[in-house]
Amino acid sequence: MKTPVRIVSLFLSVVMTLTAPLGLLMGKETAKLARAKEDCRVSFAAISDIHMRGNYKLIFRGMLELGLLDMERAQDKLDAVAFVGDVTNHGYVDQWDAFADSVRGYDIAENTMVVVGNHDTWGPNRDEFDDPEDGVKATFIRYNKTISGRDITEMYYSDIINGYPFIALGSETDSTSAYLSDTQLAWFAREMEKAAATGKPIFVFMHQPINQTHGLPYVWDLDKDDPPDKGGVGDQSAALAAILKKYDNVFYISGHLHAGYKNADSRIGPAYACVETMENDNGNPITLINLPSYMYFDLQRGGHIANGCGWVVEVYDGEVLLRARNFAAGTWITRYDRTVPLVG
Repeated sequence: MKTPVRIVSLFLSVVMTLTAPLGLLMGKETAKLARAKEDCRVSFAAISDIHMRGNYKLIFRGMLELGLLDMERAQDKLDAVAFVGDVTNHGYVDQWDAFADSVRGYDIAENTMVVVGNHDTWGPNRDEFDDPEDGVKATFIRYNKTISGRDITEMYYSDIINGYPFIALGSETDSTSAYLSDTQLAWFAREMEKAAATGKPIFVFMHQPINQTHGLPYVWDLDKDDPPDKGGVGDQSAALAAILKKYDNVFYISGHLHAGYKNADSRIGPAYACVETMENDNGNPITLINLPSYMYFDLQRGGHIANGCGWVVEVYDGEVLLRARNFAAGTWITRYDRTVPLVG
């Protein structure tokens, strides 16, 4: 039974959803979250940039919980849900508590992944990444366990879900761009090698996109004079991309841009695409997926703008389906769906 707080928050979030009518009107089909085909090997939802905050906690929790309810009521239970960074607005404990309480209140998937975003590192102890109790790293590790049950020791980790490799990367500083230590990059290289040995598609999650993808740097703040690394991973982007490019059937999933769904041929806003490719060392495509902001979107950056949006990813023999969904409204937004053939 829903508590009075949850009832109020859900009501307020409905009001917020109605203030973004494009998100509802542009949906092609209002239907339960269900797999497209019966022979799906693994399915997961990914959302980013929730920006849970204290002053408007009821509203932000309500919008989040509309999406969680949609996931919980799925006709086919999700194998995983990934929260790809900026789940809080400042990394404060009360914001983490609100997020954790909401997620734990719903049976959304068999597995949960929480990825750190730059806003999640902006707490009062933002410089203390090694503090044993109150620092950024300790806080992220503690709440990751509270939410997902995972025992992790770093800002990055990996998992195997239904036989498929999932790898979460995370910044080790508090800057807007990311910092990936040599230790993390070496770990990532080993994890990618192990993942490739499975012969399965590899799903890599990082809050920040690869530099100069998805319309960067211009789409970050619409400034044509921005440096090339603005809005992306930052200094370690080339090293990260070099590891990704060694392998086939890689899917890199990011957030951070606060932009909506957009195809390359759309005339709305600056030129970018939320799904694009980067050629690997074998001449095959790496699929880059940028998540729309679940909350706190930027109208200037164009595309399909609405609260409550994300992607559902479904893996089949020979292909991966990317399905755009407004979880808060229970709406499929089919014009942005993509089918990605697998190599080999």
